[in-house]
Amino acid sequence: MSTEPKRGTLAYTLATWIYLLHATGRVCADPALRQACTDLGTGIDLESLGEALVEQIQGRLKGETAQDAQLLAADLFGTAVVLSGLGENREQALRQARRYQFHTGLPWLACVVDRFPDGHVGPHWVLVESLEERVRCLDPYPWDDLDEEFEQPLIEFLVKWELGGLAGLRYA
Repeated sequence: MSTEPKRGTLAYTLATWIYLLHATGRVCADPALRQACTDLGTGIDLESLGEALVEQIQGRLKGETAQDAQLLAADLFGTAVVLSGLGENREQALRQARRYQFHTGLPWLACVVDRFPDGHVGPHWVLVESLEERVRCLDPYPWDDLDEEFEQPLIEFLVKWELGGLAGLRYA
């Protein structure tokens, strides 16, 4: 199994989000992606099946921006259920994100700016599961041997998210 980090990569994070939506009955319009999610949910070789899902996402993504993620998600699930804006300022975005978490219980995507192990600073994508005093971000690719789930203090997350433009993606 792979031990190469996947944290921060939009295609891996988006693939996991799409799978989690599929597992809760929110299936996408694309038959090939639906089948990849179904195979992943019932398969034996999870890493290979996960990679197949990621490859399909990579083939559809135009880039790594919030707009690229939103366009793909809206194409897969419909513009009526994929929401990108959470607010124009930190307080508004935090309130909307918490309201979303309370009402749906679903994870959502956030673009944050962080320092990477090699020292460079830049944007990357996280899958937010819980937004309380500590923010829990899911492993962006749970089908390999590398556990990349992490928690951080709320204020630290908010600063990083704000630096990322408060970009987020959620399923209504």
